[in-house]
Amino acid sequence: MKLILSGGGTGEKTRELDELFASLIDKNKPLLYIPIAIDKIKHPYSECLKWLRGTFDKLSVDLYEMWIEEDLNRILDKPEKFGGIYIGGGNTFYLLKVLKETRFWEFLKDCMNRNIPIYGGSAGAIIFGFSIITSYDTNSVNLKDFNGMDILNGISIFCHYKQEKYEVIKQKILLPGLEKIIALPETTGVYVNNGKLTIIGKDPAWLFFSNKKIKLNKGKSFDTF
Repeated sequence: MKLILSGGGTGEKTRELDELFASLIDKNKPLLYIPIAIDKIKHPYSECLKWLRGTFDKLSVDLYEMWIEEDLNRILDKPEKFGGIYIGGGNTFYLLKVLKETRFWEFLKDCMNRNIPIYGGSAGAIIFGFSIITSYDTNSVNLKDFNGMDILNGISIFCHYKQEKYEVIKQKILLPGLEKIIALPETTGVYVNNGKLTIIGKDPAWLFFSNKKIKLNKGKSFDTF
């Protein structure tokens, strides 16, 4: 498994994460982009693809393929077609609902098993945690099942973390089923590779338990399972 989970920043804030992802993917194959979490009225998918290319073209990525909602149920391609997968941010509840209701959820698991590099930003990161109730998006789709992919052995993911969000974290950690939360600032993310999690970025991440919190500085690694 080669998975990058970003706290939700863009541009210079995620430069280290973007460079790492670009170094991992097979550039002879297209980078698959899943933008569906975004508000498509404010940010049309065509503009989202321009944004992605603006980030990765300069990192020597020049092959792209974008899938939107109608593509996710008619998957004909094999995972090996793609050099990597990028799942963008937006509404976490909508994203999880669509992915689970289509064939893409199982396709994504297959890609991870085949070591295809995957990058999740904000909502695209939160879905890989134990639960998505760490998200403060609006549950406009009336989602009932909040279980994520749980690739961090019971750790849920909180993105866009700032010090003033500390009280929010303290309340969420008390919710049923939430025992551990990793809080990621927009400048920071984690790289998960073969069961080991490593902090990447400018600022520390924080690992919250019900009765304590642990500061995770850049370069800190630990086993997730």
